[in-house]
Amino acid sequence: MNPSPRKPLPATAGIPSLSEPWGRTFVRRAGVGLMLAAAVVLLGWQFDVVALRTVLPGANSMKPVAALAFMLAGLALLNRRSVVPVPGLCRLVSAVVGMIGVTSLLADASDLSLPSDYWYPDPEALAIGRIAGRMSELTAIGFALLGLLGVLPDRSPWWRVQQVVALLVLAIAMFALASFGFQGGLRSERSDVTPVAIHTALLFLLAGLGWLASLPPKGLMRVVHAPSLGGLVARRLLLPALLLPSLLGLFARVAGDWLAWTQATVVSALALLSAGALAGLIWWVALLLDRLERERANVVALRDESHTDALTGLPNRRAFDGAIAGLVQGRRHADRSFALLMLDLDRFKDYNDTYGHLAGDEVLRQTAQLLSSALRPGDVPARYGGEEFAVLLPDTEAAEAVRVAERIVQYFRVWSWPGRAVTVSIGTAAAGREEAADALVGRADAALYAAKAAGRDRVMKAAAPLK
Repeated sequence: MNPSPRKPLPATAGIPSLSEPWGRTFVRRAGVGLMLAAAVVLLGWQFDVVALRTVLPGANSMKPVAALAFMLAGLALLNRRSVVPVPGLCRLVSAVVGMIGVTSLLADASDLSLPSDYWYPDPEALAIGRIAGRMSELTAIGFALLGLLGVLPDRSPWWRVQQVVALLVLAIAMFALASFGFQGGLRSERSDVTPVAIHTALLFLLAGLGWLASLPPKGLMRVVHAPSLGGLVARRLLLPALLLPSLLGLFARVAGDWLAWTQATVVSALALLSAGALAGLIWWVALLLDRLERERANVVALRDESHTDALTGLPNRRAFDGAIAGLVQGRRHADRSFALLMLDLDRFKDYNDTYGHLAGDEVLRQTAQLLSSALRPGDVPARYGGEEFAVLLPDTEAAEAVRVAERIVQYFRVWSWPGRAVTVSIGTAAAGREEAADALVGRADAALYAAKAAGRDRVMKAAAPLK
């Protein structure tokens, strides 16, 4: 028999999950982070502070026009989540960001000069034969994609295109970060496409993640937003997996340039670190699953305790209320019949006064055993309160409910009770099509009192529900 009416608990019960408020918070932080980082770089150019426009000694500087584009991209993200509630601002600002990237690409293709090329002198760019203020082609492509993200409509099917574009922005960031490391660590030849500043790549990563978080929880993002176990694993492990190639590249840079390791040593160390990182991710997943299972078991145990009567082991009043609410819903929407029995032990106070409360508790426990014997596996007996019990009979009409009640009465008559015989009075009621749970309980309770008034030890059928 399955006496519990509770629904199964989700696999991640008790575990925090990504929700829409969390998504808004992440988008806001991404937008603010882009704007603050861009402002710091612009201050570095304005006051000629090299440390503010580069992250590592000897690394490329973020160009002023790139910093301006990132500031606008951050503003677009903030407007997207109504932090800066100006209608149409996100699309307008994103169009400007996209034009910055496209204009730079066109200037590179046609050897044209742009006003931003000469905003500030950049000796690092001139040393490698590049225009002082011109961003790299890869950076320009990234801004063109960021602009496209904000210009595209949010409605279907464009959100699918937005997801793909955001993933391309992430790919640019990861490629640039990995290239920064491997070109230095393995002493490979520099590419004309990849002199991307490391903090430019990091801001592309932040912008791509911010846009993904702002998109609807559909398609690729459905799993990330889901409160399921798969969603939790994705939220915990996707970012470390995305950063792994970049971190390996940075290690190669440090080992090759600053520790002076040979290329063979760097490659061997990278192979070892890759295997260790993969094993670490697998171990992290295993620990996460183990913690989830233990917390889920604890939550289920606590919920079982809160829905179970301690004396009889039957579902308690709270569990009964949940079960009857579910059956009423099924009756209204799927036309599934069900019936209710209200039971009360006859002269139970006298029994307690005569034999003591311990004997009375034993009668209540045996009543639970009797109901388990007399009912079908799908029926739901519950202790309603005191010496009163309730039984829910799914898929049961009025006549069949009366037969079940009469069988229970007969079981009481022949049961071997401690002290003296115990009888029961029962009121039965079949649920009406639109009847509320409290109305059904009221009709069954009225039938129970009618059985008491008629002499006890019997079954009374409730009157039909009011139309």
